[in-house]
Amino acid sequence: MFRIEISVIAPVHNEEGNVIPLYQDISNVMARLDRPFEIIFINDVSTDASLARMKEIHCRDPRFHYVDLEANVGENWALLAGVSKARGNVLVTIDGDYQNDPAYIPALLDELAKGYRVVSGRRRQRVEKLWRRLLPSQVANALIRIVSGVPVHDCGCGLKAYRREVLENKFVPEGFMNRFSPAALGVRANEFAEVNVMDRPRISGQSHYGLNRVFFVLRDLAALPFALRGPMYWKKRFYFLKWFSLAVAVPLAATSRWIPSALAFFFGLIAYSNAWNLGRFIRAETKPEFRIKDYR
Repeated sequence: MFRIEISVIAPVHNEEGNVIPLYQDISNVMARLDRPFEIIFINDVSTDASLARMKEIHCRDPRFHYVDLEANVGENWALLAGVSKARGNVLVTIDGDYQNDPAYIPALLDELAKGYRVVSGRRRQRVEKLWRRLLPSQVANALIRIVSGVPVHDCGCGLKAYRREVLENKFVPEGFMNRFSPAALGVRANEFAEVNVMDRPRISGQSHYGLNRVFFVLRDLAALPFALRGPMYWKKRFYFLKWFSLAVAVPLAATSRWIPSALAFFFGLIAYSNAWNLGRFIRAETKPEFRIKDYR
């Protein structure tokens, strides 16, 4: 049996109208490369006909595989579930909503061949509203560059190519893989490159992104630098800071010193959030949250 060189992985949730067109585009691009490949779609408990479409493709193309999860776990864990079944030395990830264009996969692979460990798409002329997603994304990416030292401009782009060892047996909590990769994976600045890509509009379905996710991005971003520098070490210190801040805030409030009390309480809240998030990192490393019901 020939060895798979490239695995293309796409998490899918309620994308029945995009499954077949996305598969066709990926298959056409990969066939032209003339390198052994496989395509893996992950069904994150879709309530539409996404899984049925995957089964149809699998019946006629042995290079196509699907992972069916037992419970909805979100894009982060769905992607890592696909990685756990991938056989390629190179792993290419792509969003299941059709907006990432597989035509750029060869360009990612060309850059990866230069010695980089991760190559990411950098979206130009994005088809998203400035106030809802684009501006928060630009701010978040700037902060990620500062805290991680990785010169990434578009962490949220799902189109990426990884050397297998970067993702193999690497588990991070929900939100960190899809929002902060490659920074959350400990990739260094000289191991990372970007390729300019063009977004394309959906042909079916609706975006799963809402403004409430901006809050979660900021919350998780606050914990990222400490997760990269030892989550267990920093978790203990943030728990101490939480109780220390509370011990300071209560007597200040009792003496009607409201502003200092509010500041102490605010710092305590940040400390609690970081300790909780670092705990998620520790648990993710030992107990992945996905369970696979079927793989074909």
